[in-house]
Amino acid sequence: MKLTQAQIDAFHQNGYLVVENALGPNDLDPLIADFESLIDDVADELYAAGKIEERYEEQPFERRIAWLTKAAGVALQGHVSFPVNLRRAIFDFLHNDNLLDVLEPIIGPEIYCNPTHHVRPKLPEPVMGEEFDNWIQRSPFHQDAAVLLPEADNTLVVTTWIPLVDATEENGTLQVYPGLHRDEIRRHVRCPYGWMIAPDLMPEGEPITIPVKKGSFILIHCRTPHGSGANMSDEVRWSLDLRWHDARKPGGRPLPGIQVRSRAQPETVTRDHQAWIDAWEAAKADKRPRKMYRWEE
Repeated sequence: MKLTQAQIDAFHQNGYLVVENALGPNDLDPLIADFESLIDDVADELYAAGKIEERYEEQPFERRIAWLTKAAGVALQGHVSFPVNLRRAIFDFLHNDNLLDVLEPIIGPEIYCNPTHHVRPKLPEPVMGEEFDNWIQRSPFHQDAAVLLPEADNTLVVTTWIPLVDATEENGTLQVYPGLHRDEIRRHVRCPYGWMIAPDLMPEGEPITIPVKKGSFILIHCRTPHGSGANMSDEVRWSLDLRWHDARKPGGRPLPGIQVRSRAQPETVTRDHQAWIDAWEAAKADKRPRKMYRWEE
């Protein structure tokens, strides 16, 4: 699908846009199946190492990683997110035409996948219990531009927030402050989650909560304050936040992104899955000091 002019205008006016029914089973099912396979592998490793007593094979996708995490007593989200998870299914999804067709009217014809992306299985608090570190189950309010270097301050970086299950108020769907993308990048401070808007600079008023059905997603301007609360359901709220910008502009993070669409020079699109893996391996092996965040010296 392609955005209408009214949708494009709404994104620029509000700093976010819900895109309904943009992705179908052919888009999401291969990705979910690969996550299930990856969780199988993680369960096998934990079981072989004696860290869990059962693999929880009877648990569905919506619950299994929570039960494994609770049994192992350690966070397992890193096993399914970047840059640990560089599997083919993720790589292919970054080139998904249905996704890129939505982005092109906003980003332009030269689309680059920014390397600051995440896979987030938000764990259910009723399952995990009070003894588990709840910081990894919520996302304090932040601006995505704040975790990029100042070189990207004039680059429009757009996040696609894509739920792999229905995202509801109960399970911790996204909350945003509309219209504040026109303001400055607010000072952020470290927190156990990563970075958050400094408490004295939090926006006034209340954010809006945005339920999103599986198959739909949210476009978020890089300066729009957003976050999410705790997951109070009994199932995992799986989502991806992927970031994109014009390939001709600075991306603000010295890590390997990939060009995924080019109308002018199609040959520049990264089609080689192994080349992407190799680039990340080289980046991880490079121990030279590199500034990653604007708020750190």
